[in-house]
Amino acid sequence: MNSQLLKTHLLAMIALPSIASALPPDVPDPYGIVTKPIPEKLVVLTFDDSVASHATVAAPLLKKLGFGASFFICDFDSFKTRKDWYMTWEQIKSLADDGFDVGNHTMGHGGGSLNDWLHMEADFATNHVPKPTTLCWPVYQIQPRLYPDLIKHHYTFGRGGHERAYRPAFDHPFDVPSFTIHDRVSYASFVSSAQQATHGRIVVFTFHGVPEGEHPSVGLKAEDFTRMMQYLKDHQYQVISLKDLADHVDVKKAAKFLPHPSLLPWGGVTRDGNLLYITLSKLPADRKLTLPGMTTRISRACFIEDPKKQPLTVTRADNGIQTVVVPDSPCVLSGEYPTVIVAELQGAPVATILKFGIPGAPDAQISGNEIRAKVPLASDLTKLAPTYDTGSPLVKGGPAPGAVMDFTRPQSYVITAPDRSARTYRVTVTPTLGAVALSNGDFERFDVLEEQNATQTGPPMGVAWTFNKKANNGEIGIKDLIASPSAPPPPNGSRQIVYMRGAGNRISQRIVFDAGNYTINFDAVKRHGYEKTAAPLNVTIDGTPVFALEPSKITEKWASFTSPAFPVTAGSHEFAFSLGEGDGMDIIDNVVLKHVK
Repeated sequence: MNSQLLKTHLLAMIALPSIASALPPDVPDPYGIVTKPIPEKLVVLTFDDSVASHATVAAPLLKKLGFGASFFICDFDSFKTRKDWYMTWEQIKSLADDGFDVGNHTMGHGGGSLNDWLHMEADFATNHVPKPTTLCWPVYQIQPRLYPDLIKHHYTFGRGGHERAYRPAFDHPFDVPSFTIHDRVSYASFVSSAQQATHGRIVVFTFHGVPEGEHPSVGLKAEDFTRMMQYLKDHQYQVISLKDLADHVDVKKAAKFLPHPSLLPWGGVTRDGNLLYITLSKLPADRKLTLPGMTTRISRACFIEDPKKQPLTVTRADNGIQTVVVPDSPCVLSGEYPTVIVAELQGAPVATILKFGIPGAPDAQISGNEIRAKVPLASDLTKLAPTYDTGSPLVKGGPAPGAVMDFTRPQSYVITAPDRSARTYRVTVTPTLGAVALSNGDFERFDVLEEQNATQTGPPMGVAWTFNKKANNGEIGIKDLIASPSAPPPPNGSRQIVYMRGAGNRISQRIVFDAGNYTINFDAVKRHGYEKTAAPLNVTIDGTPVFALEPSKITEKWASFTSPAFPVTAGSHEFAFSLGEGDGMDIIDNVVLKHVK
Protein backbone atom coordinates (compact mmCIF):
# COMPACT_ATOMS: atom_id res chain seq x y z
CA MET A 1 0.00 0.00 0.00
CA ASN A 2 1.63 3.31 -1.07
CA SER A 3 1.39 6.46 1.03
CA GLN A 4 -1.46 7.97 -0.99
CA LEU A 5 -3.53 4.78 -0.75
CA LEU A 6 -2.81 4.59 2.99
CA LYS A 7 -3.95 8.20 3.39
CA THR A 8 -7.15 7.57 1.43
CA HIS A 9 -7.86 4.38 3.41
CA LEU A 10 -7.42 6.09 6.75
CA LEU A 11 -9.49 9.14 5.85
CA ALA A 12 -12.33 6.86 4.78
CA MET A 13 -12.14 4.87 8.03
CA ILE A 14 -12.31 7.86 10.36
CA ALA A 15 -14.85 9.97 8.49
CA LEU A 16 -17.09 11.20 11.25
CA PRO A 17 -20.81 10.51 10.99
CA SER A 18 -23.01 13.58 10.95
CA ILE A 19 -24.25 13.19 14.53
CA ALA A 20 -21.74 15.32 16.41
CA SER A 21 -24.25 18.05 17.09
CA ALA A 22 -26.58 15.48 18.66
CA LEU A 23 -23.96 14.29 21.13
CA PRO A 24 -23.80 16.05 24.48
CA PRO A 25 -20.59 18.08 24.81
CA ASP A 26 -19.23 16.10 27.76
CA VAL A 27 -18.99 12.86 25.72
CA PRO A 28 -16.35 13.52 23.04
CA ASP A 29 -16.16 11.04 20.17
CA PRO A 30 -12.96 11.88 18.27
CA TYR A 31 -13.08 8.75 16.10
CA GLY A 32 -16.78 8.57 15.22
CA ILE A 33 -17.51 5.38 17.17
CA VAL A 34 -21.07 6.32 18.11
CA THR A 35 -23.25 5.77 15.04
CA LYS A 36 -26.57 6.90 16.48
CA PRO A 37 -27.19 9.34 19.33
CA ILE A 38 -27.30 7.66 22.73
CA PRO A 39 -30.75 8.35 24.19
CA GLU A 40 -31.18 9.46 27.75
CA LYS A 41 -32.04 6.69 30.24
CA LEU A 42 -30.60 3.82 28.20
CA VAL A 43 -30.02 0.74 30.40
CA VAL A 44 -28.69 -2.75 29.66
CA LEU A 45 -29.64 -5.74 31.86
CA THR A 46 -27.35 -8.77 32.11
CA PHE A 47 -27.68 -12.01 34.12
CA ASP A 48 -24.81 -14.37 34.89
CA ASP A 49 -24.33 -18.07 35.66
CA SER A 50 -27.44 -19.83 34.21
CA VAL A 51 -29.37 -19.54 37.48
CA ALA A 52 -32.85 -21.15 37.54
CA SER A 53 -34.52 -17.93 38.71
CA HIS A 54 -33.51 -16.30 35.42
CA ALA A 55 -36.19 -18.41 33.75
CA THR A 56 -38.73 -18.51 36.58
CA VAL A 57 -38.49 -14.97 37.98
CA ALA A 58 -36.49 -12.58 35.79
CA ALA A 59 -37.62 -13.46 32.25
CA PRO A 60 -41.40 -13.47 32.94
CA LEU A 61 -41.17 -10.07 34.63
CA LEU A 62 -39.00 -8.61 31.85
CA LYS A 63 -41.43 -9.86 29.19
CA LYS A 64 -44.31 -8.26 31.05
CA LEU A 65 -42.46 -4.92 31.25
CA GLY A 66 -41.24 -5.05 27.63
CA PHE A 67 -37.56 -5.08 28.61
CA GLY A 68 -34.66 -6.66 26.78
CA ALA A 69 -31.79 -8.46 28.54
CA SER A 70 -28.76 -10.69 28.08
CA PHE A 71 -28.53 -14.04 29.88
CA PHE A 72 -25.01 -15.48 30.09
CA ILE A 73 -24.63 -19.25 30.20
CA CYS A 74 -21.92 -21.33 31.87
CA ASP A 75 -21.93 -24.82 33.33
CA PHE A 76 -19.77 -24.60 36.44
CA ASP A 77 -20.23 -25.98 39.96
CA SER A 78 -23.59 -27.85 40.23
CA PHE A 79 -25.05 -26.88 36.84
CA LYS A 80 -25.36 -30.51 35.71
CA THR A 81 -26.75 -31.91 38.94
CA ARG A 82 -28.89 -29.29 40.72
CA LYS A 83 -31.69 -28.18 38.41
CA ASP A 84 -33.42 -26.56 41.36
CA TRP A 85 -30.49 -24.11 41.27
CA TYR A 86 -29.69 -23.91 37.56
CA MET A 87 -31.68 -23.67 34.31
CA THR A 88 -32.25 -26.62 32.04
CA TRP A 89 -31.25 -26.32 28.40
CA GLU A 90 -34.94 -26.26 27.54
CA GLN A 91 -35.34 -23.14 29.68
CA ILE A 92 -32.23 -21.57 28.13
CA LYS A 93 -33.59 -22.21 24.62
CA SER A 94 -36.90 -20.71 25.70
CA LEU A 95 -35.12 -17.46 26.61
CA ALA A 96 -33.71 -17.26 23.09
CA ASP A 97 -37.07 -18.15 21.57
CA ASP A 98 -38.63 -15.28 23.53
CA GLY A 99 -36.19 -12.81 21.93
CA PHE A 100 -33.72 -12.41 24.77
CA ASP A 101 -29.99 -12.33 24.03
CA VAL A 102 -28.40 -15.56 25.26
CA GLY A 103 -24.66 -15.10 25.60
CA ASN A 104 -21.52 -17.05 26.44
CA HIS A 105 -20.09 -17.24 29.98
CA THR A 106 -17.70 -20.14 29.18
CA MET A 107 -17.48 -23.82 29.84
CA GLY A 108 -16.59 -24.21 33.52
CA HIS A 109 -16.50 -20.48 34.38
CA GLY A 110 -12.96 -20.20 33.02
CA GLY A 111 -12.32 -17.78 30.16
CA GLY A 112 -8.53 -17.87 29.93
CA SER A 113 -8.58 -20.12 26.87
CA LEU A 114 -10.42 -19.69 23.59
CA ASN A 115 -11.53 -23.29 24.03
CA ASP A 116 -13.46 -22.30 27.16
CA TRP A 117 -15.70 -20.21 24.91
CA LEU A 118 -15.83 -22.58 21.94
CA HIS A 119 -16.76 -25.58 24.10
CA MET A 120 -19.67 -23.60 25.51
CA GLU A 121 -20.69 -22.73 21.95
CA ALA A 122 -20.74 -26.44 21.16
CA ASP A 123 -23.23 -26.99 23.99
CA PHE A 124 -25.36 -24.18 22.56
CA ALA A 125 -25.42 -25.95 19.17
CA THR A 126 -26.14 -29.36 20.70
CA ASN A 127 -29.16 -27.92 22.50
CA HIS A 128 -30.40 -25.88 19.51
CA VAL A 129 -29.66 -22.49 21.08
CA PRO A 130 -28.48 -19.82 18.59
CA LYS A 131 -24.75 -19.18 18.45
CA PRO A 132 -23.86 -16.47 21.00
CA THR A 133 -22.38 -13.17 19.86
CA THR A 134 -22.03 -11.54 23.28
CA LEU A 135 -20.10 -12.69 26.32
CA CYS A 136 -19.30 -11.81 29.90
CA TRP A 137 -16.00 -12.49 31.58
CA PRO A 138 -16.01 -14.90 34.54
CA VAL A 139 -15.03 -13.09 37.73
CA TYR A 140 -14.72 -9.95 35.52
CA GLN A 141 -11.39 -11.40 34.37
CA ILE A 142 -10.71 -9.62 31.06
CA GLN A 143 -8.40 -11.45 28.61
CA PRO A 144 -7.30 -8.93 25.95
CA ARG A 145 -5.12 -11.48 24.14
CA LEU A 146 -8.33 -13.33 23.19
CA TYR A 147 -9.99 -10.28 21.61
CA PRO A 148 -8.82 -11.00 18.02
CA ASP A 149 -9.94 -14.62 18.15
CA LEU A 150 -13.31 -13.69 19.66
CA ILE A 151 -13.83 -11.14 16.89
CA LYS A 152 -13.07 -13.85 14.33
CA HIS A 153 -15.79 -15.94 15.98
CA HIS A 154 -18.26 -13.06 15.51
CA TYR A 155 -18.47 -11.77 19.07
CA THR A 156 -19.38 -8.10 19.35
CA PHE A 157 -19.53 -7.09 23.02
CA GLY A 158 -18.07 -8.43 26.25
CA ARG A 159 -19.21 -7.29 29.67
CA GLY A 160 -16.83 -6.60 32.53
CA GLY A 161 -17.14 -4.94 35.92
CA HIS A 162 -15.61 -1.61 37.05
CA GLU A 163 -18.80 -0.29 38.78
CA ARG A 164 -19.31 2.67 36.46
CA ALA A 165 -21.30 3.66 33.39
CA TYR A 166 -20.35 2.61 29.86
CA ARG A 167 -18.96 5.33 27.58
CA PRO A 168 -19.01 3.89 24.05
CA ALA A 169 -16.40 6.32 22.69
CA PHE A 170 -14.02 5.49 25.54
CA ASP A 171 -14.54 1.90 26.71
CA HIS A 172 -13.45 -1.07 24.60
CA PRO A 173 -16.49 -3.09 23.40
CA PHE A 174 -15.05 -6.27 24.96
CA ASP A 175 -14.78 -4.57 28.34
CA VAL A 176 -18.16 -2.89 28.80
CA PRO A 177 -18.37 -1.68 32.43
CA SER A 178 -21.29 -2.62 34.66
CA PHE A 179 -22.76 -2.16 38.13
CA THR A 180 -23.15 -5.43 40.07
CA ILE A 181 -26.42 -5.72 42.01
CA HIS A 182 -26.92 -8.13 44.93
CA ASP A 183 -28.50 -8.18 48.39
CA ARG A 184 -25.83 -5.90 49.83
CA VAL A 185 -26.61 -3.15 47.30
CA SER A 186 -29.41 -0.90 48.48
CA TYR A 187 -32.38 0.20 46.41
CA ALA A 188 -31.12 3.79 46.70
CA SER A 189 -27.73 2.73 45.28
CA PHE A 190 -29.46 0.99 42.37
CA VAL A 191 -31.44 4.16 41.61
CA SER A 192 -28.31 6.29 41.87
CA SER A 193 -26.55 4.01 39.38
CA ALA A 194 -29.50 4.04 36.97
CA GLN A 195 -29.55 7.83 37.01
CA GLN A 196 -26.05 7.86 35.50
CA ALA A 197 -27.62 6.84 32.16
CA THR A 198 -27.39 10.37 30.78
CA HIS A 199 -25.24 12.60 28.56
CA GLY A 200 -24.11 9.79 26.28
CA ARG A 201 -23.47 7.25 29.03
CA ILE A 202 -25.18 3.85 29.18
CA VAL A 203 -25.78 2.03 32.45
CA VAL A 204 -25.25 -1.74 32.39
CA PHE A 205 -26.42 -3.83 35.34
CA THR A 206 -25.08 -7.27 36.32
CA PHE A 207 -27.37 -9.64 38.23
CA HIS A 208 -26.77 -13.22 39.27
CA GLY A 209 -29.63 -15.19 40.79
CA VAL A 210 -32.89 -13.44 41.69
CA PRO A 211 -32.63 -15.28 44.04
CA GLU A 212 -29.45 -17.38 43.90
CA GLY A 213 -29.23 -21.00 45.09
CA GLU A 214 -25.64 -22.20 45.19
CA HIS A 215 -23.97 -18.81 45.64
CA PRO A 216 -26.32 -16.73 47.81
CA SER A 217 -23.67 -14.06 48.43
CA VAL A 218 -24.14 -12.73 44.88
CA GLY A 219 -27.93 -13.20 44.76
CA LEU A 220 -30.79 -10.70 45.06
CA LYS A 221 -34.21 -11.24 46.62
CA ALA A 222 -36.98 -11.55 44.04
CA GLU A 223 -39.04 -8.79 45.65
CA ASP A 224 -36.07 -6.39 45.52
CA PHE A 225 -35.45 -7.26 41.87
CA THR A 226 -39.11 -6.61 41.06
CA ARG A 227 -39.01 -3.23 42.81
CA MET A 228 -35.88 -2.22 40.85
CA MET A 229 -37.39 -3.22 37.52
CA GLN A 230 -40.58 -1.31 38.33
CA TYR A 231 -38.48 1.79 38.98
CA LEU A 232 -37.03 1.54 35.47
CA LYS A 233 -40.51 1.14 34.01
CA ASP A 234 -42.09 3.94 36.02
CA HIS A 235 -39.32 6.35 35.08
CA GLN A 236 -39.43 5.49 31.39
CA TYR A 237 -36.01 3.91 30.96
CA GLN A 238 -35.26 2.17 27.66
CA VAL A 239 -34.04 -1.30 28.68
CA ILE A 240 -32.14 -3.40 26.14
CA SER A 241 -29.71 -6.32 25.88
CA LEU A 242 -25.94 -6.11 25.45
CA LYS A 243 -26.37 -7.28 21.87
CA ASP A 244 -28.64 -4.29 21.14
CA LEU A 245 -25.74 -1.89 21.76
CA ALA A 246 -24.73 -2.56 18.14
CA ASP A 247 -27.56 -0.19 17.17
CA HIS A 248 -25.51 2.67 18.59
CA VAL A 249 -21.85 1.60 18.42
CA ASP A 250 -19.52 0.86 15.50
CA VAL A 251 -17.95 -2.20 17.06
CA LYS A 252 -15.20 -2.61 14.44
CA LYS A 253 -14.03 0.98 14.86
CA ALA A 254 -14.18 0.78 18.63
CA ALA A 255 -12.10 -2.41 18.68
CA LYS A 256 -9.38 -0.76 16.57
CA PHE A 257 -9.22 2.71 18.05
CA LEU A 258 -9.87 2.17 21.74
CA PRO A 259 -7.17 0.93 24.10
CA HIS A 260 -7.51 -2.34 25.95
CA PRO A 261 -5.71 -3.50 29.07
CA SER A 262 -2.16 -4.37 28.08
CA LEU A 263 1.16 -5.04 29.74
CA LEU A 264 2.38 -2.00 27.84
CA PRO A 265 2.61 0.93 30.25
CA TRP A 266 1.41 3.48 27.70
CA GLY A 267 -1.58 1.86 25.94
CA GLY A 268 -2.51 -1.00 23.64
CA VAL A 269 -1.98 -2.39 20.16
CA THR A 270 -4.47 -3.87 17.68
CA ARG A 271 -3.60 -5.43 14.35
CA ASP A 272 -5.84 -5.46 11.27
CA GLY A 273 -4.15 -7.06 8.27
CA ASN A 274 -1.01 -5.06 7.51
CA LEU A 275 -2.10 -2.10 9.64
CA LEU A 276 -1.21 -1.72 13.30
CA TYR A 277 -3.31 0.59 15.48
CA ILE A 278 -1.32 1.93 18.44
CA THR A 279 -3.55 3.50 21.10
CA LEU A 280 -1.68 5.85 23.36
CA SER A 281 -3.32 6.47 26.74
CA LYS A 282 -0.29 7.79 28.62
CA LEU A 283 2.65 9.45 26.90
CA PRO A 284 5.97 8.14 28.30
CA ALA A 285 8.45 10.73 29.54
CA ASP A 286 10.90 9.78 26.75
CA ARG A 287 8.04 9.86 24.17
CA LYS A 288 9.03 6.39 22.93
CA LEU A 289 6.53 3.56 22.35
CA THR A 290 8.37 0.24 22.32
CA LEU A 291 6.48 -2.66 20.71
CA PRO A 292 7.76 -5.88 22.31
CA GLY A 293 6.89 -8.93 20.28
CA MET A 294 6.28 -7.00 17.05
CA THR A 295 9.22 -7.77 14.74
CA THR A 296 7.56 -7.14 11.37
CA ARG A 297 9.04 -4.00 9.82
CA ILE A 298 7.05 -0.79 10.16
CA SER A 299 7.40 1.02 6.83
CA ARG A 300 5.41 4.07 7.87
CA ALA A 301 3.63 5.40 10.95
CA CYS A 302 1.52 8.51 11.47
CA PHE A 303 -1.16 10.03 13.69
CA ILE A 304 -4.56 8.90 12.49
CA GLU A 305 -5.90 12.45 12.94
CA ASP A 306 -3.07 14.13 11.05
CA PRO A 307 -4.58 15.29 7.72
CA LYS A 308 -1.07 15.46 6.20
CA LYS A 309 -0.09 12.00 7.47
CA GLN A 310 3.42 13.16 8.35
CA PRO A 311 5.60 10.10 9.04
CA LEU A 312 6.77 9.48 12.59
CA THR A 313 10.27 8.28 13.47
CA VAL A 314 10.58 4.51 13.97
CA THR A 315 13.73 2.92 15.43
CA ARG A 316 14.67 -0.76 15.47
CA ALA A 317 16.67 -2.77 18.03
CA ASP A 318 19.07 -5.61 17.22
CA ASN A 319 16.41 -8.21 18.04
CA GLY A 320 13.92 -6.62 15.65
CA ILE A 321 11.77 -4.86 18.26
CA GLN A 322 10.64 -1.46 17.07
CA THR A 323 9.98 1.82 18.83
CA VAL A 324 7.76 4.65 17.57
CA VAL A 325 8.87 8.13 18.65
CA VAL A 326 5.99 10.50 19.42
CA PRO A 327 6.74 14.13 18.51
CA ASP A 328 5.21 17.19 20.11
CA SER A 329 2.06 17.57 18.01
CA PRO A 330 -1.52 18.89 18.25
CA CYS A 331 -2.58 15.36 17.25
CA VAL A 332 -1.67 14.13 20.75
CA LEU A 333 -5.08 14.28 22.41
CA SER A 334 -5.53 15.53 25.93
CA GLY A 335 -7.77 14.13 28.62
CA GLU A 336 -8.97 10.53 28.86
CA TYR A 337 -9.43 9.82 25.17
CA PRO A 338 -6.58 7.98 23.41
CA THR A 339 -4.27 9.22 20.72
CA VAL A 340 -4.20 6.71 17.86
CA ILE A 341 -1.19 6.07 15.67
CA VAL A 342 -1.52 3.83 12.63
CA ALA A 343 1.51 1.95 11.34
CA GLU A 344 1.83 0.14 8.03
CA LEU A 345 3.62 -3.20 8.27
CA GLN A 346 5.70 -4.33 5.34
CA GLY A 347 7.24 -7.71 4.66
CA ALA A 348 7.59 -10.50 7.17
CA PRO A 349 8.73 -10.67 10.79
CA VAL A 350 12.48 -10.92 11.24
CA ALA A 351 14.47 -13.94 12.38
CA THR A 352 15.10 -13.46 16.09
CA ILE A 353 14.78 -14.98 19.55
CA LEU A 354 13.08 -12.70 22.08
CA LYS A 355 13.06 -15.05 25.09
CA PHE A 356 14.91 -18.31 25.82
CA GLY A 357 14.49 -20.45 28.91
CA ILE A 358 14.87 -23.88 30.44
CA PRO A 359 11.89 -24.79 32.66
CA GLY A 360 12.82 -24.75 36.33
CA ALA A 361 15.99 -22.71 35.77
CA PRO A 362 16.72 -18.97 35.89
CA ASP A 363 16.08 -16.95 32.74
CA ALA A 364 18.75 -17.23 30.07
CA GLN A 365 20.71 -14.13 29.10
CA ILE A 366 20.72 -13.09 25.42
CA SER A 367 23.54 -10.89 24.12
CA GLY A 368 23.68 -10.52 20.37
CA ASN A 369 23.83 -14.06 18.97
CA GLU A 370 25.05 -15.59 22.27
CA ILE A 371 22.64 -17.16 24.79
CA ARG A 372 23.87 -18.29 28.21
CA ALA A 373 21.79 -20.30 30.71
CA LYS A 374 22.36 -21.85 34.14
CA VAL A 375 20.80 -25.10 35.39
CA PRO A 376 21.10 -27.09 38.66
CA LEU A 377 23.97 -29.54 39.04
CA ALA A 378 21.41 -32.36 39.21
CA SER A 379 20.13 -31.60 35.71
CA ASP A 380 20.76 -34.13 32.98
CA LEU A 381 22.53 -31.97 30.40
CA THR A 382 21.87 -34.60 27.75
CA LYS A 383 18.10 -34.18 28.07
CA LEU A 384 17.30 -30.47 28.38
CA ALA A 385 14.28 -29.10 26.53
CA PRO A 386 14.52 -25.30 26.24
CA THR A 387 11.63 -23.18 25.11
CA TYR A 388 11.95 -19.91 23.24
CA ASP A 389 9.85 -17.19 21.68
CA THR A 390 10.48 -15.76 18.21
CA GLY A 391 7.68 -13.20 18.43
CA SER A 392 5.70 -14.74 15.58
CA PRO A 393 4.28 -18.15 14.61
CA LEU A 394 5.64 -17.42 11.12
CA VAL A 395 9.25 -17.44 12.37
CA LYS A 396 10.49 -20.99 12.79
CA GLY A 397 13.46 -22.36 14.66
CA GLY A 398 15.56 -25.45 14.57
CA PRO A 399 15.71 -27.24 16.92
CA ALA A 400 12.07 -26.49 17.72
CA PRO A 401 10.98 -25.11 21.11
CA GLY A 402 10.73 -27.97 23.60
CA ALA A 403 13.01 -30.29 21.62
CA VAL A 404 15.26 -32.40 23.85
CA MET A 405 18.93 -31.51 23.29
CA ASP A 406 22.35 -32.52 24.60
CA PHE A 407 23.94 -29.47 26.23
CA THR A 408 27.15 -31.11 27.37
CA ARG A 409 28.50 -28.84 24.64
CA PRO A 410 27.11 -25.60 23.18
CA GLN A 411 24.28 -25.98 20.71
CA SER A 412 23.27 -23.85 17.74
CA TYR A 413 19.72 -22.67 17.09
CA VAL A 414 18.91 -21.47 13.58
CA ILE A 415 15.95 -19.10 13.36
CA THR A 416 14.37 -18.60 9.94
CA ALA A 417 11.97 -15.86 8.88
CA PRO A 418 9.29 -16.28 6.17
CA ASP A 419 11.53 -14.47 3.66
CA ARG A 420 14.14 -17.23 4.28
CA SER A 421 16.56 -14.90 6.05
CA ALA A 422 18.14 -16.66 9.02
CA ARG A 423 19.99 -15.96 12.25
CA THR A 424 22.07 -18.45 14.25
CA TYR A 425 22.33 -18.37 18.04
CA ARG A 426 24.95 -20.21 20.09
CA VAL A 427 23.52 -21.55 23.39
CA THR A 428 25.80 -22.43 26.30
CA VAL A 429 24.46 -24.08 29.48
CA THR A 430 26.44 -24.00 32.73
CA PRO A 431 25.60 -26.37 35.65
CA THR A 432 25.41 -24.26 38.82
CA LEU A 433 24.64 -25.37 42.40
CA GLY A 434 21.09 -24.39 43.38
CA ALA A 435 20.26 -22.70 40.06
CA VAL A 436 16.53 -23.35 40.35
CA ALA A 437 13.71 -20.95 39.60
CA LEU A 438 9.98 -21.06 39.16
CA SER A 439 9.22 -20.16 35.59
CA ASN A 440 6.98 -17.10 35.34
CA GLY A 441 6.66 -16.60 39.08
CA ASP A 442 4.93 -13.25 38.55
CA PHE A 443 2.50 -14.57 35.87
CA GLU A 444 3.33 -11.58 33.63
CA ARG A 445 4.68 -13.12 30.45
CA PHE A 446 2.02 -12.34 27.89
CA ASP A 447 3.60 -10.44 25.03
CA VAL A 448 2.04 -7.95 22.62
CA LEU A 449 1.96 -10.37 19.71
CA GLU A 450 0.12 -12.95 21.81
CA GLU A 451 -2.43 -10.27 22.76
CA GLN A 452 -2.88 -9.41 19.08
CA ASN A 453 -3.23 -12.60 17.14
CA ALA A 454 -2.03 -15.77 18.85
CA THR A 455 -4.59 -18.54 19.32
CA GLN A 456 -4.77 -19.77 22.90
CA THR A 457 -5.21 -23.53 22.91
CA GLY A 458 -4.94 -23.94 26.68
CA PRO A 459 -5.21 -21.97 29.90
CA PRO A 460 -2.98 -18.86 30.07
CA MET A 461 -0.56 -20.63 32.35
CA GLY A 462 2.70 -19.06 31.23
CA VAL A 463 5.86 -21.08 30.84
CA ALA A 464 5.87 -24.37 32.80
CA TRP A 465 2.85 -23.76 35.08
CA THR A 466 0.15 -26.41 35.04
CA PHE A 467 -3.33 -25.49 36.26
CA ASN A 468 -5.30 -28.33 37.83
CA LYS A 469 -9.01 -27.80 38.44
CA LYS A 470 -10.64 -30.58 40.42
CA ALA A 471 -13.72 -31.80 38.53
CA ASN A 472 -15.80 -28.71 37.74
CA ASN A 473 -15.23 -27.14 41.14
CA GLY A 474 -14.51 -23.47 41.71
CA GLU A 475 -12.32 -21.24 39.57
CA ILE A 476 -8.67 -21.01 38.64
CA GLY A 477 -6.72 -18.86 36.20
CA ILE A 478 -4.67 -15.73 35.64
CA LYS A 479 -6.25 -12.33 36.18
CA ASP A 480 -5.24 -8.83 35.10
CA LEU A 481 -5.84 -6.58 38.11
CA ILE A 482 -5.97 -3.47 35.92
CA ALA A 483 -8.62 -4.93 33.62
CA SER A 484 -10.69 -6.45 36.40
CA PRO A 485 -9.69 -5.19 39.82
CA SER A 486 -10.66 -7.69 42.49
CA ALA A 487 -7.68 -6.83 44.69
CA PRO A 488 -5.35 -3.87 45.11
CA PRO A 489 -2.19 -3.85 42.94
CA PRO A 490 0.49 -6.19 44.30
CA PRO A 491 3.37 -4.66 46.28
CA ASN A 492 5.75 -4.73 43.31
CA GLY A 493 3.23 -3.07 40.97
CA SER A 494 2.79 -6.09 38.70
CA ARG A 495 -0.55 -6.64 37.00
CA GLN A 496 -1.09 -10.35 36.41
CA ILE A 497 -1.86 -12.63 39.33
CA VAL A 498 -3.13 -16.19 39.74
CA TYR A 499 -6.49 -16.73 41.44
CA MET A 500 -7.89 -19.96 42.87
CA ARG A 501 -11.19 -20.96 44.47
CA GLY A 502 -12.31 -24.50 45.28
CA ALA A 503 -10.85 -27.20 47.50
CA GLY A 504 -8.29 -29.35 45.71
CA ASN A 505 -7.54 -26.85 42.94
CA ARG A 506 -3.84 -26.24 42.45
CA ILE A 507 -1.07 -24.89 40.24
CA SER A 508 2.20 -26.72 39.85
CA GLN A 509 5.58 -26.95 38.13
CA ARG A 510 8.02 -29.83 37.75
CA ILE A 511 11.53 -28.74 38.70
CA VAL A 512 14.96 -30.36 39.00
CA PHE A 513 16.45 -29.54 42.41
CA ASP A 514 19.93 -29.90 43.79
CA ALA A 515 20.00 -31.48 47.23
CA GLY A 516 19.71 -28.78 49.85
CA ASN A 517 17.40 -26.45 51.70
CA TYR A 518 14.98 -24.07 50.00
CA THR A 519 12.48 -21.38 50.91
CA ILE A 520 9.45 -20.14 49.05
CA ASN A 521 8.36 -16.50 49.19
CA PHE A 522 5.12 -15.17 47.72
CA ASP A 523 2.52 -12.44 48.08
CA ALA A 524 -1.12 -13.30 48.80
CA VAL A 525 -4.46 -11.55 49.28
CA LYS A 526 -8.11 -12.59 49.35
CA ARG A 527 -10.63 -11.45 46.78
CA HIS A 528 -11.83 -7.92 47.47
CA GLY A 529 -15.42 -7.59 48.64
CA TYR A 530 -15.84 -11.36 49.05
CA GLU A 531 -17.26 -11.91 52.51
CA LYS A 532 -15.99 -15.47 52.74
CA THR A 533 -12.65 -16.15 54.42
CA ALA A 534 -9.73 -17.18 52.26
CA ALA A 535 -9.15 -20.88 51.71
CA PRO A 536 -6.20 -22.63 53.43
CA LEU A 537 -3.20 -22.38 51.09
CA ASN A 538 -0.64 -25.19 51.04
CA VAL A 539 2.79 -25.41 49.44
CA THR A 540 3.75 -28.98 48.60
CA ILE A 541 6.66 -30.92 47.15
CA ASP A 542 5.49 -34.13 45.47
CA GLY A 543 2.22 -33.73 47.34
CA THR A 544 3.84 -33.45 50.77
CA PRO A 545 3.15 -30.16 52.57
CA VAL A 546 6.22 -28.04 53.30
CA PHE A 547 4.35 -24.85 54.25
CA ALA A 548 0.74 -24.10 55.19
CA LEU A 549 -0.86 -20.67 55.31
CA GLU A 550 -3.87 -20.29 57.57
CA PRO A 551 -6.95 -18.51 56.13
CA SER A 552 -6.91 -15.90 58.88
CA LYS A 553 -3.54 -14.63 57.66
CA ILE A 554 -4.83 -13.92 54.14
CA THR A 555 -6.71 -10.61 54.22
CA GLU A 556 -7.87 -7.99 51.68
CA LYS A 557 -4.45 -6.34 51.99
CA TRP A 558 -1.45 -7.86 50.26
CA ALA A 559 1.06 -9.52 52.55
CA SER A 560 4.33 -11.27 51.84
CA PHE A 561 4.92 -14.76 53.24
CA THR A 562 8.16 -16.73 53.49
CA SER A 563 8.29 -20.39 54.42
CA PRO A 564 10.81 -21.89 56.82
CA ALA A 565 13.65 -23.66 55.01
CA PHE A 566 12.65 -27.11 53.84
CA PRO A 567 14.92 -29.89 52.58
CA VAL A 568 14.66 -31.29 49.05
CA THR A 569 16.59 -34.26 47.67
CA ALA A 570 18.38 -34.07 44.35
CA GLY A 571 16.27 -34.82 41.30
CA SER A 572 12.96 -33.93 39.68
CA HIS A 573 10.10 -32.90 41.98
CA GLU A 574 6.66 -31.35 41.61
CA PHE A 575 6.25 -28.00 43.33
CA ALA A 576 2.64 -26.90 43.89
CA PHE A 577 0.24 -24.48 45.54
CA SER A 578 -3.02 -26.17 46.51
CA LEU A 579 -6.21 -25.12 48.29
CA GLY A 580 -7.70 -26.82 51.33
CA GLU A 581 -11.37 -26.91 52.31
CA GLY A 582 -13.09 -23.53 51.99
CA ASP A 583 -14.93 -21.41 49.47
CA GLY A 584 -12.84 -18.23 49.59
CA MET A 585 -10.82 -17.01 46.62
CA ASP A 586 -7.05 -16.81 47.16
CA ILE A 587 -4.90 -14.55 44.96
CA ILE A 588 -1.16 -15.19 44.61
CA ASP A 589 1.70 -13.26 43.00
CA ASN A 590 5.49 -12.82 42.94
CA VAL A 591 6.46 -16.41 43.75
CA VAL A 592 10.21 -16.83 44.36
CA LEU A 593 11.95 -20.14 45.10
CA LYS A 594 15.40 -19.79 46.69
CA HIS A 595 18.24 -22.17 47.46
CA VAL A 596 19.64 -21.46 50.94
CA LYS A 597 23.01 -22.69 52.08
